[in-house]
Amino acid sequence: MTPSNAPLVSVIMPVYNGERFLAEAIESVLNQSYPYLELLVLDNGSSDRTAQIVTSYAQKDSRVRPLYEPEPFGYGGELASNVAARHAKGTFIAKLDADDLAKSDRFAKQVAFLTENPDIFLVGSNVELINERGLVTGQRKYPTAHQAIRDEFYLRFPIANPSIMYRNALTDDLYKIRFPHFNDYYSLFLLMHQEKKRFYNLSESLTAYRIHTRNTVFTNLRVKWKSNMAIKRAFVEEFGYAAPWKHRTKVAAITLFINSLPERFLIAIMNQTRRIINA
Repeated sequence: MTPSNAPLVSVIMPVYNGERFLAEAIESVLNQSYPYLELLVLDNGSSDRTAQIVTSYAQKDSRVRPLYEPEPFGYGGELASNVAARHAKGTFIAKLDADDLAKSDRFAKQVAFLTENPDIFLVGSNVELINERGLVTGQRKYPTAHQAIRDEFYLRFPIANPSIMYRNALTDDLYKIRFPHFNDYYSLFLLMHQEKKRFYNLSESLTAYRIHTRNTVFTNLRVKWKSNMAIKRAFVEEFGYAAPWKHRTKVAAITLFINSLPERFLIAIMNQTRRIINA
């Protein structure tokens, strides 16, 4: 692709009190091998040094577009992502959380895939798991083809939300807010089911997902699992999703662990259980 016909990628990055890892996340975007991008960083009411960090990068690189909302939206960044996406000028919209990292060739490979496959609306990838120091601790793999992704929606969220790139062609917000938690899980199912948009996951790990003590997904696990299960029930009861019995059994096993163990042990046990049963 030449600069004259290369599609612009709008990267949306919501952040709330993210000073610890924000600079690394921003640099992982600005150092992409695919340079035709804008980075929309939405500071959602942060009280730390987030605003100063974003401003400093915007002064150095015109591709950084700071956005600000004074009151925190909550909901794990989904509402903030909706607001940021409304400002997107790109042909494609990519998601990256403010504590994660995009591999240097992520956007180049996702743009190439979407350009070569006009029937695919959204593309994700496998993710590398990293710790607070950026050291690799594992990998999370996902099904690649559309039907295989759909078949796993009851078992787990079969797309890494921080890894997605999709066409800037929606007439409404991507994230629908219905549940207390995990509305990204619910919303991408709706996009696939109601909008009949086709998905694909590249088999490479193009995003590094950081696991640390402030990950919103790893706090109040028992409460959040109830939201997860409510979403799964909605798939089945409202949309006629037929979950395989093996997946129902695996989910029941995870539920048993969560309901029977003290909260302080749940993160380690859940991660180990997910590795064992490939959820």
